[in-house]
Amino acid sequence: MKRLFKVVFFGVCNWYFKYRFRKSIKSVDEKGEVYLVDIDNTLADTWPSLQQYVYRSESHRYESLSIFIGMRKFLLDKTKSKKRIIFISARSYLDYFSTRKWLSANGLNPHCIILVRRAEDKLDYINELLNKGISTIYIDDLSYGHEFGEMKLYEKVISKLKKLPIKYLGVKEIELINSAYETSNKGAKKGITYFKNYSSN
Repeated sequence: MKRLFKVVFFGVCNWYFKYRFRKSIKSVDEKGEVYLVDIDNTLADTWPSLQQYVYRSESHRYESLSIFIGMRKFLLDKTKSKKRIIFISARSYLDYFSTRKWLSANGLNPHCIILVRRAEDKLDYINELLNKGISTIYIDDLSYGHEFGEMKLYEKVISKLKKLPIKYLGVKEIELINSAYETSNKGAKKGITYFKNYSSN
């Protein structure tokens, strides 16, 4: 029974995110652009929180994350330019509302949030944009393992991305965007412009 419920639950969630995605890009014409933006370790300073054991739940951890101010400003500039921004993250479907709350608390419009089970599942959404002839800018560090002392990359996913006609901004490009800024889960550092989400207090 639990297995059946799980299958149905994942099926419904997957359908919902596909529906939201298609609805969001419906009004984008062929001359338009879509920014598909990852959250963890791209926009949110996530990995340090995996080394801490001070959170009541996974949702509380996500709601308490600090944000990279450089990437935040970059996305706000794109929003002002009327660019379509879609957030995509490999998180549990159960964390949808905490993800939405975090984006709103940090001044970003959670117009469309897509959650997937694995990093490679993001390729399905990228390919759908390309099939519709929509110019795609994909921003994603595609990294993991920081909390264990060694950052690794999803090499197979990155290899597939390089074969696609998209603009891909990976680790190096993200670091450049954030190069003038620094963030810490412990709060502001001297001389650093810092935007912290305090809504979870």
